[in-house]
Amino acid sequence: MSASSPLAVPDSWDLVVPGYVRELMPVFETFSQDALARAGVGQGSRVVDVAAGPGTLALLAARRGARVTAVDFAPRMIEALRERAAGAGLDVETLIGDGMAMALPDRAFDAGFSMFGLMFFPDRPRGFRELRRVLLPGGRAVVSSWAPMERSPAMNVLYKSLVELISGGGGPRDGMMPLSDPDTCQREMSGAGFVEVAVHEVSARVEYASTAAMVEAMVRASAPVALARKALGEKWGAIERALIEKVSAELGTGRQVIAYNAYLTVGTRR
Repeated sequence: MSASSPLAVPDSWDLVVPGYVRELMPVFETFSQDALARAGVGQGSRVVDVAAGPGTLALLAARRGARVTAVDFAPRMIEALRERAAGAGLDVETLIGDGMAMALPDRAFDAGFSMFGLMFFPDRPRGFRELRRVLLPGGRAVVSSWAPMERSPAMNVLYKSLVELISGGGGPRDGMMPLSDPDTCQREMSGAGFVEVAVHEVSARVEYASTAAMVEAMVRASAPVALARKALGEKWGAIERALIEKVSAELGTGRQVIAYNAYLTVGTRR
């Protein structure tokens, strides 16, 4: 993949593997379970999980009895997936590769997914077309993406505060991300040749004991924050302390809740 976005290169995601598994996988399972249900995945289904990360959806699909192929461009994410699959006694085929040009045959899968991955591809139309290519006629695809960050107040404050503290910081400055409105989701999936396209909104919540705990969790698990931490090097400690103070000044120091609001765009290959 090209580096048109800092999140479109493997290193961005390899930086956060342990924290991602610990902090984000439990909440991301909410979206994956919903996606599997919408695609009708069950015993014997052939499933491809594109930009699979550490296997959030892939392992859930395998537990349903599906035959799963998981693709990701980040080697450490695939390594984590393999370790988790082996630990659970699940059989998942894993490939390190580009979701825009997969080494997979045409018309090979009953269902295809990209959970918060395709949204970051440098060429999203190509990613949608590639997902369609590997599906059988009648196969369903589900692509998830984030609703605007402004709809998650605590997260919005956190990222905006980080951007204010560092120049060229990690978070989207306008609270927007790719595929962050239903019309765009519908248009891009339909443009790739999918039919019966529908966009569903799904939400999940994570509670933290304090503002400091929330910030520390995002530092461990968020790829944009990890990139900022790496770039700042020894300066990061002071930035993180200032970030906790800044967010606490706006939200208070006590219990915090982050709302994760997502769009699940579902389409069928004709």
